[in-house]
Amino acid sequence: MKTGNKRTFLLTAVVFSILSPDMLVTVAQAQTQGFGEKMVEALGIFIAPFAIMVIGGFTLIIYNGIAIRRKAFIKDDVVQPIMQELQSLNIEGAKALCDQYKLPVTGVLKGGLERIQDDELDIESIEKGLEEASGLELAKPFTWINLLNTIGSIAPMIGLLGTVTGMIGAFNVLTESGMGGESSKQMAGNIGSALWTTAAGLVVAIPTLIAYFLYKTKFGTIVAAVNQVAGEMVFTLVRAARGGFDGEEEAEEQEYAEEEIEAAVPAPEMPPPAQ
Repeated sequence: MKTGNKRTFLLTAVVFSILSPDMLVTVAQAQTQGFGEKMVEALGIFIAPFAIMVIGGFTLIIYNGIAIRRKAFIKDDVVQPIMQELQSLNIEGAKALCDQYKLPVTGVLKGGLERIQDDELDIESIEKGLEEASGLELAKPFTWINLLNTIGSIAPMIGLLGTVTGMIGAFNVLTESGMGGESSKQMAGNIGSALWTTAAGLVVAIPTLIAYFLYKTKFGTIVAAVNQVAGEMVFTLVRAARGGFDGEEEAEEQEYAEEEIEAAVPAPEMPPPAQ
């Protein structure tokens, strides 16, 4: 909008408010009156719990969107140096790297490495340590995901409580005053409040439950990736203890030496053809 148009619009609004303030207020109320405002007016005493759940659910959706990412749990540039230390059976070096990089995957790997005592590789003990550390490290972030499920489950129950309360009030009016006149308006108001609380419960529950199932699925994929790294650590330790990586290096060096020898020795000359 150009500057001239803005000035014209503001001047018109000022003149309108001076000449007809009542009309301006009516127009403003008609524009702002909507579904949300009607719901807030009808909730009554239930506005406080619903407000808490709306704020909590919105905050958890944003927090989990930031926290539940693969890079927040696993980083390839952190895992690879640890695996290289394990290939040479440098357990203390691998532990130092796990302490340096604070990630859930490094916490899980360190839980398995802590079970290695006196350079003795007890695979069952290492796997048990990985399992216990995995349960501790991965239970913390899932708690925040599960809170979405809690809010999504409680909100409809509070809405149902408001529905029952409103219906009880409607039938009390019907019992005391009967139908017709003012009693009908009161009964209709109670029924309307009951339905609005049900709607508020669904408005809170639907997005939180959708976010819960999405983050739960994403978290399951991340947990599988962490377990895969833990299995790779056990495989690397076993192979390094059996000299698998040393054997590969010797084979590569031998193959390279044979290629150098073949390149240095000239090929034998063919005898001249018989005359």
